[in-house]
Amino acid sequence: MTQVIADTTHVRAPRRAEQLEQVTLLRAALADVVIDPSLPYTPQVFRALKAAILSVRLLPGTPLSEVAIAEVLGMSRTPVREALKELSTESLLDIFPQAGTVVSPIRMALIEHGCFVRDALEGTNLLDVMCALDATGRKRIRRILDAQAQVLAGEDFAAFFVQDEALHRLMFELSGRLPVWTLVNQAKQHVDRARLLLTRDNMAICRRAYDEHLVIVRALFDHDEAALRAALHGHVMSVADSVLEYTSRTHSTYFIR
Repeated sequence: MTQVIADTTHVRAPRRAEQLEQVTLLRAALADVVIDPSLPYTPQVFRALKAAILSVRLLPGTPLSEVAIAEVLGMSRTPVREALKELSTESLLDIFPQAGTVVSPIRMALIEHGCFVRDALEGTNLLDVMCALDATGRKRIRRILDAQAQVLAGEDFAAFFVQDEALHRLMFELSGRLPVWTLVNQAKQHVDRARLLLTRDNMAICRRAYDEHLVIVRALFDHDEAALRAALHGHVMSVADSVLEYTSRTHSTYFIR
């Protein structure tokens, strides 16, 4: 993979025309955000921007300014500044002092870390689900797989992502470990950015994920531990493989090492 090194010499405070472009972009990306004036502003700004970045409504490399965000959300720059600092600690924003702020590229190293966490925690959890799975649990799993097939038929990548998440979440619900799913979600947020960025241009990745889900569920229902471990590992690591394939084909700067 080609490594892209951040060059701060070309990052600067936006001109007024660029500021207007940012406002237009942010209004679209944050269209569903409602700020509650009775609650602290910084956490609300943090959650709104984080959701827009993770859902790739704000693409990697997108310049952001405190002024534009404050204008769109109708507040002062101080809570915006604090929220941007918090987002930078999660590697979602790159802040260049005296220059500007941009949405971070997706780092392969963080994708690999997220895949490692998913493989370890989901793999262990699935083995416990396999031992305790009853008829009701099987029915709930089949229902989500049916929903995935339906959204695939409509080529709705966003809806498939929701149903994909629902399946993995259900596995932790069936084991009584939903708090662990929260940990997995945090660890895989950069994986999710990559998944959404890749699938919006390529429904074949969604279809491949669905086929992998079928293999995982078949092994789960058959109580085949070796097949289950192998199927989950391949499913989790396929995201990294898809990123490598994408970058080699497009030379995209959305991803860096």
